Amino acid sequence: MLIISASLLFSFYFIHIAKIPAAIKTKLKFKAYHRLKPFDCFSCLSVWVAVIFYFLPNFVNLFILNIFGAGCIANFAAYILNRYK
Repeated sequence: MLIISASLLFSFYFIHIAKIPAAIKTKLKFKAYHRLKPFDCFSCLSVWVAVIFYFLPNFVNLFILNIFGAGCIANFAAYILNRYK
């Protein structure tokens, strides 16, 4: 469960919050419809990240879970607070 949570939070933060694939597309002057699989596909990236996390020690997975979990929760809290101003 630790690996699944860490890979989901990392993938969500990477794609939707940090928007790294969009920045790469802009930098390389790709059109919006060009794909950067697995980097712009949430389910693809989370599977590959989970495979990588499977071979890492647990303390690395806990670190990733805490760092990206905090980022995702902070983003969600900011969204909720801005919605109900």
